[in-house]
Amino acid sequence: MKPIKVGVVGCGMVAQIMHLPHLKELKEFEIQAVCDVSPKLVKLIGDFYDVPERYTNYEELVKSELDVVMILTFYHSDIAKAAAREGKHIFCEKPLSFSPQEAEEMIKAADKAKVKLMVAYMKRYDEGYLLGQRLFKKMKDLRLIRVHDICFENELALRTMFNLYRGNDINPKIIKETEAKFDFRVRQALGKSPSYVDKAYRLMLELASHDITILRAAFGDPEKIIATSIWPQGDFFASLLSYGKDVRCIFEAGRTKRNWFDEELTAYGMKETISIKFPNPFHKNAPTIVETMDIDGDKIIKKEVKASHSESFKCELKSFADCIINDKEPLTSGEEGLKDTQLMVKMIKGHLT
Repeated sequence: MKPIKVGVVGCGMVAQIMHLPHLKELKEFEIQAVCDVSPKLVKLIGDFYDVPERYTNYEELVKSELDVVMILTFYHSDIAKAAAREGKHIFCEKPLSFSPQEAEEMIKAADKAKVKLMVAYMKRYDEGYLLGQRLFKKMKDLRLIRVHDICFENELALRTMFNLYRGNDINPKIIKETEAKFDFRVRQALGKSPSYVDKAYRLMLELASHDITILRAAFGDPEKIIATSIWPQGDFFASLLSYGKDVRCIFEAGRTKRNWFDEELTAYGMKETISIKFPNPFHKNAPTIVETMDIDGDKIIKKEVKASHSESFKCELKSFADCIINDKEPLTSGEEGLKDTQLMVKMIKGHLT
């Protein structure tokens, strides 16, 4: 069959490091068009990948003869709705939206157009995570879930890891308009809130949305938010979630100036512990490690499993191709993105109330 024609909107970091190289590698796809608000980036990326169609306005790109619009920008909903109106399937980087209302608008547009809407939560397609998820479901006497994600500032680490093209010719008016849209959606989600809370919410959207979705996929939605504490600078937060009478979840996340990655999802039972340890996502093909500890009489049995060296960013693209070719609903659908956003808002409001 013919390859799926893709138009990529947003040619920044994640596009250059992951999505564009994988699209080029996979026989299921063909990069037909690229778009960015930086004319410099459009030319550099277009030349590097020999892309026939190049745009600086997404409204022109979505009218092209494409099958998929891949949204890799900071702000997503306007592009997604425009793509849906033109009958294009939508692959959208996380987070899907900045407010539940915004997510609902995107889902409605995709449903009306009968197109696929997939959120790019690559960890949900990680072979190590999928193994850990299966093990979690077999656990007995679960008592505590711990989500831990302490990340570096991207610039600090990535400037030594990759030689990225930079778009330093973006019209300041576009940046200002995008920030205004973001601020509107934050107010829509949270109402009136202090600036440090807004900063923590942005941290949750940009970083911890990955952890929200892997938590929900493994254990479902919590029954209630017991409490959330946000540090005064808005750079760390911790939430205590209830999963019924005997189970609690401690959810902690923050961003530091350290140059390493620290992300785990751990479940503690009365006799066993299962932990999924994620690598730096930009270390290609680095395995996610599943660690188990159990007891056998007086013995402690500890195992470490590297389920696969497959690249989760590539796995999610292959899954999306399968959804389009075989008319399947994406694992990480728009509805999943909506539920993740709803939980993030509830967690932030757990600090405000």
